[in-house]
Parts: sequence; structure tokens; C-alpha cells
Amino acid sequence: MLSGCPRVEEGRRSALTSWIEKNLQTSAGKIPGASVAVIRNYRIEWARGFGQSDTEHGTAVTPATLFQACSVSKAISAVAAVIAFEDHKLRIDENINDILKAFQPNAEVGPWELPNKDYPADPVTLRLLLSHTAGTSDFRYSGYRYGYYRTPPGPIDRIPTMYQELNGLPPANTPAIAVIRKPGVTWHYSAPGFTVVQALLMDIYNQDFASIVQQLVLAPLGMSDSTFVQPVPEDLIPRMAVPYLPDGHRLPDGPRVFNSAASGGLVTTPTDLAKFVIALQKALKGESQGRITSRIAHQVMERQPGRLEPGSCLETADPGVRACQSSWGLGFDVNVNRYSEHQKDGAPTGGYFEHTGFNSGFLALMMGSKTGGNGVVIMLNMAPLDMSGPVPPAFVHFLTDLVRRVADEEGWN
Repeated sequence: MLSGCPRVEEGRRSALTSWIEKNLQTSAGKIPGASVAVIRNYRIEWARGFGQSDTEHGTAVTPATLFQACSVSKAISAVAAVIAFEDHKLRIDENINDILKAFQPNAEVGPWELPNKDYPADPVTLRLLLSHTAGTSDFRYSGYRYGYYRTPPGPIDRIPTMYQELNGLPPANTPAIAVIRKPGVTWHYSAPGFTVVQALLMDIYNQDFASIVQQLVLAPLGMSDSTFVQPVPEDLIPRMAVPYLPDGHRLPDGPRVFNSAASGGLVTTPTDLAKFVIALQKALKGESQGRITSRIAHQVMERQPGRLEPGSCLETADPGVRACQSSWGLGFDVNVNRYSEHQKDGAPTGGYFEHTGFNSGFLALMMGSKTGGNGVVIMLNMAPLDMSGPVPPAFVHFLTDLVRRVADEEGWN
């Protein structure tokens, strides 16, 4: 009886991989490439590349192909921030401006405080920043053009310092970051809030952000194919997937550079992100991994209060029912089921956590179960330019259908 199990497993996996290969080419725009890692019982069950990382040269995607993690970067940044606060005995409910004053400013950040002129009695804290309830600016980052494919590679746009980015000074292509809503009340996704987190950590450690996260998260977990260094080091460029737009053309000048690395600057593989997911899952059951203790894992998974603004409530697993309470913990959406569907208000919090992301030419999804050790990471090398419009429905359907198929074939509950 048992001797037949491997063949059944291989058959299921073959059916799933065949579906991926077929649907990459039938999705609108024909997605060039995908990389997928599946987690089962707290280990990587399999990881595989599909399609091409570079259609012009016919280069295949492999598990070692690098992708931009887009906003999935925020999840790693959040865990790094909570570790940093524990290391320095700082409270996540402390006014971040008091913390910024207490540390010698990092040379790149300069003396800076988060402007909060309209709500001075309502301080912004790390808890609020990581749960998107701080009321900080909500503009999007499109990044900066960098000639990765030039010889030698070099910047096309001027890259701002962190001080210029925070204050909206040239050559930054975004406005100054400030508090624009009453902190601690509404949930409103804020990429700039994570730039504030980046500045905070740079001040606390007086180091560049990439080095901080390398020490706190990446190196301890053995994520050797991951970096927050921006621009990406030259020796990694040949391994990076070429980003494509929905019309099938390359993203002009290659991957964008994100000075706000905490928000969207991680470059990695699904295998490395799966290591991160597994570390959290093991820590949730009491087995510390690297610097991620059980206390930290439970802290970031704890659902935080906040209400979505009118008109922005989420679709749920119940047809026609929308959820208006925040579904976020600290750096993660913690209220989804095995199909990546949100739970309705008043229902028990979902048993899965996730984060998705979208940069010019790249899409990413990372999710895991809070118990049982199951999960999936998916990365694609096609998305719209500069977040100028919504992700095409066909791409969304590809991701959601793939999650559903993995969940069903792996028997997630």
C-alpha cells in the first residue's frame, strides 16, 4: 500500500507543474516566467522554475533565478524591526520621534523627525507603522531607472539619499513623508511608513539598511540568495530575471532601484523566502529560528485593530460579504484562509498569513499556515509599469488559481 504513495505524489506534482506551464502561456500577456516553492510539514517540498527569465536569449527560470520581492520585502523588514527593538530594549508602542531624537542620526538619514502637525497628541509608533495604521503618507514608489544591462552598469536617474527621500527633495521622485490621517484609527496601506521604519533602524544601528537586515534576518536563516542592497551588486545581475510589461516588452532599462529598500527592495528567490516562512512557522510552535523567537513570531502574527475606510472593505470567502476590520498583524496579512481569501468580520482570524507584492515588471506572493507547516511562494517577471494601473485580472487569477491548486493538492486545511 505504502509503496504506491510516491507515485501518487509524483502524479499530483506533475499535474500541478503541467497546469503552471500551460497557464503561463494562456494568461493575458503570456507571463514569461515563474518560480515556485511549496512548503510541506515545515520543509521545502519542492522548488522549480517555469518559463523564461529572459525571452530574448531563451534563458530558463530556475530555482536560483533572482526576482524582486516587491512589497513582500515589508514582511522581512517588519521582523527585522521587531528584533531590533528587542535588542535595544525599545517599546513598539513608543513615539518613534522620541527614538529618533535619542540616537545619533545616521549620516545618510540626517537629523529628521516624522512631521505630525495635525495630530500632535497622537504619536506614531512602530506598532502602527508595521500594521499600516500610523496614518502616514500613502503614495507609491516607482523606483529609479538604472542601466543594469549597460556596460558597465550605472545609474540613469540620480538616486536620492535617504534624507532626500524622506523629505521629498530632488532628486527624489516622491513627496515628503508625513502623517496625513489620525494615527491608530484607520487601516490604510502605507509604503512610505516602511521608509520611516528603514530610517529608524539606520539611526539605531548607524549602518546601512541592507547590512542591518543581513545581520538580523537573512544570515541567521541561511538566506544566502537574498539581499536588500540597492542597486543590486554587479555579480548578481546575470542571475536576475528580466522584468517584462503586460504588452510583452522588456521593462526599459531593466529592474528599478528602490532607495526605500524596506518597502520594496529585497531581491531573492522563492526558496529563500520559503526559509523565512518556515522559520516563522517553527517559531510559532516554540522553536526559535535564527533571531526569530517564539515571542517575536507570535507578536508579528497578532492581529492589530483598525478599520478600513468606506469603499475599501475587502471581499471575503463568503460571497457578497465584505470585511471592514483590518486583517493585518505587524508586517503581514494574518487573516486569510488556505485559498488566500479573507475572513469576514466577527469570524475567527484566518489560519494563514501572507504578503503580496508588485513592482514594475515583477509580482510576488508569499503565504504560510500558522500551524502544520504548509505554504507556497510564487514569483513572476511580468507586471505593469510604475504601478500605473492595476495588475491585469489574468495575472491575479493565475496567482489565486495556483494557490488554490497547491492548497487542494497538498491537502491544506
